[in-house]
Amino acid sequence: MIKTILPSEMKELESSFMDEFHIPSILLMEHAAQHVVSAISRHVHRQSPVLFLCGPGANGGDGYCAARLWQSGGGSSRICELSAHVAGDSLVNRTLAIQAGCSLLPFSPSVFDGVSLIVDSLFGTGLSRPLQGESLSFLTAAKATGLPVIAVDIPSGLDGATGRSLGPVLNCCETVTFHRPKPGLYLLDGPRCAGKVTIAPILIPKLYGNFSGMSLFEASDLDDLIPPRSADAHKGTYGHTIIFAGSEGMAGAAVMCGLAAIRAGSGLTTFLCTPSLLPYLQLLCPQATCKVLPDDRVKSVSYARDLLQHADRAVVGCGLSQSEDNLPILGAFREASCPVVWDADALILLSLHPSLLPLPSNAVITPHPGEAARLLGVSVQKVTQDPLSALYALKEKTNAHVLLKGPRTLMLGESAAMNPIGTPALAKGGSGDILAGILAALIGRTDHLLHAMQCAAYIHVRAAQAAASVSGEDCVTAQDVIQHIQLHF
Repeated sequence: MIKTILPSEMKELESSFMDEFHIPSILLMEHAAQHVVSAISRHVHRQSPVLFLCGPGANGGDGYCAARLWQSGGGSSRICELSAHVAGDSLVNRTLAIQAGCSLLPFSPSVFDGVSLIVDSLFGTGLSRPLQGESLSFLTAAKATGLPVIAVDIPSGLDGATGRSLGPVLNCCETVTFHRPKPGLYLLDGPRCAGKVTIAPILIPKLYGNFSGMSLFEASDLDDLIPPRSADAHKGTYGHTIIFAGSEGMAGAAVMCGLAAIRAGSGLTTFLCTPSLLPYLQLLCPQATCKVLPDDRVKSVSYARDLLQHADRAVVGCGLSQSEDNLPILGAFREASCPVVWDADALILLSLHPSLLPLPSNAVITPHPGEAARLLGVSVQKVTQDPLSALYALKEKTNAHVLLKGPRTLMLGESAAMNPIGTPALAKGGSGDILAGILAALIGRTDHLLHAMQCAAYIHVRAAQAAASVSGEDCVTAQDVIQHIQLHF
């Protein structure tokens, strides 16, 4: 697992590392440039003409250095610089690039003629104010070409801390970020602008420094966090999941949740349901058992409490409806000793009846931005424009672990985490129900609740990506995602 680092922290960390170990900064720049050239090679042929847009700072120095390496390796490097007034390592690499035969061109629309790819090394993390002047013209003209772009560290014009665009930002096919990823690559406009994010080492040890950051999940973490099934396992080994979900016209939400939980490894899965849902659930999810609530409200609450005493985890809310008749049962789930995943209509009911709050600390809420906004009493726009603040505010209000859905899912428990991958294939009804089911099945399989959340969010996206590879993102259904759920990829 790797952690994000803010641009300001990265600058401080580099300086501390170089001072402590007497490492010249130009050596870090050389390593950074080598990774940029490797990225270029992944997108164009070795002899292809590449245009390097270079700024006056260290990010431009990376660009000059990469241009020289591409040229000396048999490629054709053209450099268009924002300013000839560069200094330090950047000046050294500019001089070496010219000596290596790189073309130095003044800015004009013709600089893009015949180019196969653009390398954006104008500002990187060094920009925190809106673009203007010639830099604005540079990026506007480059954006209009439609050429593939590789960004050095972070796309110029994107705030590395927040992910907010500060002007026209090039939509990159790949961003090569150094040492540790910057959170802005995954927040707000980041996913759209950054493309594939490659995290490149530049001599600094992975664990160097005291900057914690947000945890980013990696594929190898699945093997570390989810142990394989033991040879003597039985259904009780992998826990009993209780699901209180579904209502008239929304039985499918309960089914999707149940099927996902079973597919993700739940040993026993039981629906707590009304009599009207019983035939649909048993027909559509025959692997699960069903427990029917008594008609009497007092008896139904007692029945739910007794059932939850034998549960290892539970899910409440998927397609449940916002009827106040559900409140007494929600009270039983709030009192349960096992971890409970609160989703969908259960979250709406929490927002309408705050007396149910706070939740136990081992509960998990899984809101999308609309549900988060209702819980916090703010606009959806406020949540989507500052999801990190919303994440912490949700934990403060509910006391629960928080999984805030979005293009890149954010999570908060004992620490903060982010799912580094996403896919628009999940932009369909039923996706949230599947995630709730996967998460429930993984609770107890990992050593921490936050780890279960991270695994579930990652598996959810990977399953959707696998389904999309078969039928395309537009045609993926909830059933397709469930069929592609795997715990190890």
